[in-house]
Amino acid sequence: MKNMKNKIIAVVIIVIVILLCIGGVIFSKLSNRIPDNPPNTTGNTSGNLYNGGMFCEHDGYVYFANPYDSNTLYGMNADETDIKKLVAVSVSSLNADDNFLYYYQTGSGGGAGLGFIISTTGIYRVDLKNPHNGECLDRIIGKHLVLAGNYLYYTCSDDENTLTKISRDGEEKEVFTEPDVLPASVQNNTLYYANNGNDLHLMALDLNTGSSRIVSTEDIYMPIVEGSIVYGIDIHDNYSLVRVNLSDGTKVTLDRVKTDLLNVTDSYIYYQTSESTPELRRILRDGSNMEVVAEGTYTNINATSNYVYFSEFNSPTSIYKTPVSGALNVTPFDAAYQAALDELDK
Repeated sequence: MKNMKNKIIAVVIIVIVILLCIGGVIFSKLSNRIPDNPPNTTGNTSGNLYNGGMFCEHDGYVYFANPYDSNTLYGMNADETDIKKLVAVSVSSLNADDNFLYYYQTGSGGGAGLGFIISTTGIYRVDLKNPHNGECLDRIIGKHLVLAGNYLYYTCSDDENTLTKISRDGEEKEVFTEPDVLPASVQNNTLYYANNGNDLHLMALDLNTGSSRIVSTEDIYMPIVEGSIVYGIDIHDNYSLVRVNLSDGTKVTLDRVKTDLLNVTDSYIYYQTSESTPELRRILRDGSNMEVVAEGTYTNINATSNYVYFSEFNSPTSIYKTPVSGALNVTPFDAAYQAALDELDK
């Protein structure tokens, strides 16, 4: 009888241990689970991502690749106060949601910290509250990255004909076969792109189903879609700046000058021209009030709620800014330069 009781106690203890182990595993998975994003979440503006995704604003806070410190990751308030270095690696294609910052790590950066990922390129995720806690989702040599909903979409430089989809925890991965898709312009979980592999028409890729359809027979490069309006570059009309209404198909030429890059803000379109006298220009969305922002050739045209930032084409470490709306006032981004100097003194 005593032996039977001991056996029963032993079985009960084993069952309890098993249940505790199962409970621990479940608790660990639940506690480490990444919360779902709200529907139609996008990680950055289309215009910023077309221009390298060097700046990304979320809830009034700006994350940016500081060119004065090897494009390592810095953060600041939208008014440029309280600038500080966050991660000592070179980054681009910045995207953010309510919990994480995602980026393509382009190479090692200066300074200390995160030594275990310094020498590795790839797609990374860091916690907004603790950006030093980084996790590599895919170790690839990439080009472009966009967050849409609960997934990241990106291209690899060694394979121009595929678009990769990966979950934010890195556990789900899928490869779409699409002709040279540039993942930047996302609206309502739909990716818009120029069909470079065929007829250059404006295409829409449903990110839920993976199916593509023609949206417009207009051949629009770098499409930025907002509602039923798309801004972009007309490939067959001297690369002019245009606006197309997807509802009725009407097209308006905003500026006939040859355009290389663009970014769209709440009031203005900023764009780089490349004819005999290159200029960075801005124009109201309706095509009126064109102004020259700066003479010369500029790149990385990124916008936040307060400023538009841009770099000289032949001097990427020189970065300038102007208020995103109101009177033009181009000045160097001195605060970023000073923050990089302060890091050297640490």
